Amino acid sequence: MSPESHHLTTNSSSIQGSPEGIRGRDNEFPPPPFELPESIVSRKASQSAMSEAVAMSKSPGLIRRISNRASQFTNRRRQSSTTAMSRDHSTGPVIMRRRSDSTSTAPEGRGALFSDSDSDINGDYLREEPLEPSSGVDGGRDYPSTTASIGSSLLVSSSPGLGPVIPSILRQGTILTKVSKKKKKLWTFVLEHEAAKVSWDKNRPYKSFYIDDIKDIRVGADARNYRQEFGVPSADESKFFSIVYAVPDKSKGRGQQKVMHLVAGDEQTFDLWTTTLDAISRHRKDLIMSLSSFRDQALENWWRNEMNKVFHDTPHSEDEETIDRAGVERLCHSIHIHGSLANLHAKFDKAVVSRTGHLNFAEFQHFIKLLKRRDDVGPIYRELAADVHRGLTSHEFLGFLSDIQEEDVSADPAHWEGVFNKYSRHLKTREPTPADAPDDEPRMNEAALSRYFISSFNAPLRAAPTRYVLDRPMNEYFISSSHNTYLLGRQVAGQSSVEAYISALAQGCRCVEVDCWNGNDGQPVVMHGRTLTSQVSFRDVMSTISKYAFAKSPYPLWISLEVHCNPAQQAWMAAIIKETCGSKLVTGPLDGLPTEQLPSPSQLMNRILIKVKKPRLSEDAAMVDQPNGRTRGSSLSSPYIRPQQLDSSTISAGLLPPSPYPGRSTRLMSRAQLRYNGSEGQESLSSSTSDSESGTDEVRRPMESSRKNRTSNIVKALGELGVYSAGLKFQGFDSAASKAYNHVFSFSEKTFDGNSKTPEEMRAVTRHNMRYMMRVYPSAWRVASTNFDPLRYWRRGVQMTALNWQTYDLGMQLNDAMFAGGQDQSGYVLKPIDLREIKMIKNVPTEAGDGHTKRERKTINFSIDVISAQQLMRPSPKALAPTRSVDPYVEVEVYHGDDKGKESTSGLGNPHRRRTHIVQENGFNPIFDKKFNFSLTTKYPELVFVKWTVRCSSDGHSQNDKAPVLATYTAKLSGLNQGYRTLPLFDGNGDRFLFSTLFCRVKIEALTSTYINGPESAHERESRFRTIRQTVFNRTPLSPKPSIDSGSP
Repeated sequence: MSPESHHLTTNSSSIQGSPEGIRGRDNEFPPPPFELPESIVSRKASQSAMSEAVAMSKSPGLIRRISNRASQFTNRRRQSSTTAMSRDHSTGPVIMRRRSDSTSTAPEGRGALFSDSDSDINGDYLREEPLEPSSGVDGGRDYPSTTASIGSSLLVSSSPGLGPVIPSILRQGTILTKVSKKKKKLWTFVLEHEAAKVSWDKNRPYKSFYIDDIKDIRVGADARNYRQEFGVPSADESKFFSIVYAVPDKSKGRGQQKVMHLVAGDEQTFDLWTTTLDAISRHRKDLIMSLSSFRDQALENWWRNEMNKVFHDTPHSEDEETIDRAGVERLCHSIHIHGSLANLHAKFDKAVVSRTGHLNFAEFQHFIKLLKRRDDVGPIYRELAADVHRGLTSHEFLGFLSDIQEEDVSADPAHWEGVFNKYSRHLKTREPTPADAPDDEPRMNEAALSRYFISSFNAPLRAAPTRYVLDRPMNEYFISSSHNTYLLGRQVAGQSSVEAYISALAQGCRCVEVDCWNGNDGQPVVMHGRTLTSQVSFRDVMSTISKYAFAKSPYPLWISLEVHCNPAQQAWMAAIIKETCGSKLVTGPLDGLPTEQLPSPSQLMNRILIKVKKPRLSEDAAMVDQPNGRTRGSSLSSPYIRPQQLDSSTISAGLLPPSPYPGRSTRLMSRAQLRYNGSEGQESLSSSTSDSESGTDEVRRPMESSRKNRTSNIVKALGELGVYSAGLKFQGFDSAASKAYNHVFSFSEKTFDGNSKTPEEMRAVTRHNMRYMMRVYPSAWRVASTNFDPLRYWRRGVQMTALNWQTYDLGMQLNDAMFAGGQDQSGYVLKPIDLREIKMIKNVPTEAGDGHTKRERKTINFSIDVISAQQLMRPSPKALAPTRSVDPYVEVEVYHGDDKGKESTSGLGNPHRRRTHIVQENGFNPIFDKKFNFSLTTKYPELVFVKWTVRCSSDGHSQNDKAPVLATYTAKLSGLNQGYRTLPLFDGNGDRFLFSTLFCRVKIEALTSTYINGPESAHERESRFRTIRQTVFNRTPLSPKPSIDSGSP
């Protein structure tokens, strides 16, 4: 082994990620100092800034585009060698691969390009973790990690000033076995340190992946499912590892990734690869964050390496150490500063005191101070500080927090005093006067206020309480739910993987879907039937779900089963569920709870519930051979399979479910019979395949099954697991079964929308959902796995609005915002009172006017000041030509749960939209300084969402919906903190940028009540029409026609 192999620094790496907690050697080694990679400092000085910008514009962190063209469904273009080579000079990643910290702004130094000294920043950064608690799996961890401890014999700290030392054996290449379902093949894997990538075929450059794209490294027990699936002997478990990495330039939505499975020749090689990759990944992230934050130590290391490249150990004086404009441009482009060269040169000229055209180290430090100064914070600071030279006093700062930031300072004054002390200094004036001399009061200067603005103490969303209880029945909550959870891509040709479950659970999903089909070996498998999707073992899926179920939230997890298996494999399903979930599984009603009522989330903490169709009674066995509605597998899983034609049926419109308020039962008005022709692709009014029509009684493989499949007869052992979520076929709200407290109705979006059009139908659905559970899922015709507008279903009280989590479109962004702040991070959000109780206002307030048919609505007035943005990334070269500058502007949209204006062609409503002006040639620190006022009236103020979209003008002058999107952020208005807040930004896949942010001010006024006319009954409408007839024709239905109507000329 190379003598270098024992000089590897892990940068406090922990090869860890299991929910059992952090093991390994997290604290054995301190973080190493930072070193700029040779690929940055060794570039030729003659390289132009333009060519550098072109190269950097192809960085992996840039927003990837989603293309839904049919020609790309099955054929994905390989990454070209040109594109691959363009990333070889990247300093480090620009996005986080996790969304676990989306509830807080960037920790200090991340996204903030200002700091007075490392002594202030370093300590602060270590203490300012995201407000969201760490869970050990994705939650609270931004670095790639593995899930088992690795031996420490190869790890010692590196030399001062250097990053991880790469063992030469990895640079030269080691032989690893690459394992797939089809074959096992030996390849020589090479770690290309300067390019920060791993390759295994020198003749095909695309056979590689970048270290910045690594999401996880699984080893030991956490890779066991993969090892067993691919037939790797248990003796090789200590040498088997799986690398999960993102797929740049191929992504069609969130979660696009690949998993590579490797077997090392010996445990030493295994240790070298896993620890080295982890250490490099951590170091590169720390490096880019330090340089982007202009930390003193990182910049000094950069300067020292630059000088070493120039002088090559030749004796010289410090006066000879200088840098020209080209060197400064290289630094700026390497850390993704996309601004005007004219502005950069102006700051350079201002810093060159010697007027030599070169910067010495002191002048270079002055240049950095000019570059990192935030002109947007200055006006705020001058408005707050009575003495701008001395700084903000504690009284002024706490007053600012209370009056403008709307922080409850009085609730914990010691905490906020500590925050002030953290950023304050004992300032001394250069020439103190006698009056100033005794004043030793700590104060905050402008730079300290800037640091506070980007710290986790100034998070944009409300923090979760230390302790809270969700004590209402389960049906009174919105539940974070996923559709086709097993898919990493589109539902027609995507990949099925346990990684999709890990990702969803780590993001707080509380209802996952499992589509179960017959396996060839007698064991059930999970896949999207009759499509080109791959399959994964049901046992592996259940083991993964059980392990990661509570990695993010301790509140109950629902597993929605879609069963297409024969009775024998259903029995296997039941046995596997009980074996893998163990004591976490709910197998019977909880003791001591009222009957006919669902338990609360708090009563089911750390428990798993199965959602499955109710088992068929023995006397109904004769019905098995009769087609009963459509099955998702045979009609709507794929548009290429012609659905069965259904007989005409009448939708029952009987009694509504019993109301918790006596005397309030109402009868649905009957509708005309609805005919669904299978050739038209319409979906019948039935509950989801996961519980109502479930799957088919198949014996053959899913891809080989004919469309003559029959409705599945759920076996007793499996059906009995649906304790609090027994799926029923919809027979009307008046049926006896629909009054069972534990039933669940599931509908596709088209079925739901088509049968909730009239006011009576809407009220019927809403009242049902006040007491019982319902799930709505996307139409199977969404072949690209797009999402609907969840507000359509939230405003009808639907608890489980299931979305395609692999696609980060507007629907998913709203869903993320719904469950992002405060205790909503639990995955459970208490529904508005109007969706939980029927409000009866006997005495209508005077403001409502005469009569008793008024309805109360809330008027919301709020304003959003878009002040500035920080360090925006360039879009891909396809979206913005490399020759074009970054000319950003910000678009603010407001979505709400009101019924009106929701029938647009996009299906996502007509939001209130505002736009700032365009700031030309400045993606580094553009200042917009634009205030937007909003006023809207809605029934559900809890369902108001704000979306910020940073776009780039294609020509520097025009604004339109097709302008390239640089970044987005969506938040629920009720969860936003007020005042000046730094908002994190996300790319098109839902990955958070490391240092791109928006700086805004949010001000929300108190709600006011407005009263509108209530809905008319059928009798009232007839009376109104009768009055109109009398007025228009001057007659009553019972009176004879007057002579004037006789038609005389």
